Amino acid sequence: MNYEPFIERDLDAIPAAVAEFRGTHSAEETWTTVTRFAVLAFAPSQHSMHALLACLSVWDLRDDFGDRFDDAIVQCAIYAAASRQPWSEPPMLDPPKIDGDQRGDIGELREAIAASDRLRAERWLAKRLQDNDFASDYFAVASDDFEDLGHKLIVASAAMRLADLLGEKGRYAMLRVGVWEMVAVGGGELGVGRGSLDVDSLVANVIANDGDIVSAHALFLFDAALQTNDDAVIARVSAHLKTVKAPTPDTRHPTPELTVYPFARDYGACLKAHAIAKRLRPRFPNADFDGMLAAMHRNREKSLEEMTFA
Repeated sequence: MNYEPFIERDLDAIPAAVAEFRGTHSAEETWTTVTRFAVLAFAPSQHSMHALLACLSVWDLRDDFGDRFDDAIVQCAIYAAASRQPWSEPPMLDPPKIDGDQRGDIGELREAIAASDRLRAERWLAKRLQDNDFASDYFAVASDDFEDLGHKLIVASAAMRLADLLGEKGRYAMLRVGVWEMVAVGGGELGVGRGSLDVDSLVANVIANDGDIVSAHALFLFDAALQTNDDAVIARVSAHLKTVKAPTPDTRHPTPELTVYPFARDYGACLKAHAIAKRLRPRFPNADFDGMLAAMHRNREKSLEEMTFA
């Protein structure tokens, strides 16, 4: 794909660039190419982070979009390009060189985060990337705390899924996104907590708060924990969220259909809500996901365009 309009942030030229590539490639290949750009353009910022999460949600909803899947890919491309920081470093796919005595223990990553040392965290990742127990330590540190609405775990969970979807090429760069977010947010250990979680309350809380960012991200965080398939991580998140209670919401609003829209409008939150509802409905059939989606659409409709990226 011609990435020049992406790099130049020429948003008007991006649909044509994507369409030209799509003319000789499948929709899946086009999504992969756009998502790889989002990975390489990533910097720890709200829009850059959510542009990458939007790519994953669009993939999860590809069957639901049907003929509109191509349009959704274009919106991912526009969001990723617009959110790219003008001062971005040149894209680096390969891991940094490491010494023979490079530490790979979990304490090394935690110390790198405490010191806000991104390069140190990258070297830890290079050391551990191929280990069988890598994912356990990666998610454990991501769930040490839940600062910034739990984005460390949300991003780490998405990065692991995207690394599997995108294949070996760029796998390090994809997983690096997770450690960058951990270093950017900082924080400290909470310890593994215990406690059951009433998922219905999380969903009802989104409805009661009309889809606001705080209540929505509590649900996003829980979904991210489930995707790790790590009992300790799920226990941490459940303990963190178990106090969420919500009144019985007004669910008289009709459930809106999935639409393609400028994802920057609400940081892709409405898009992600559809993907999460699709994933969690079979597991939690009593939760009011229809009401939750209606609330997320109301929030999107009243949101201002969030297109200031620099």
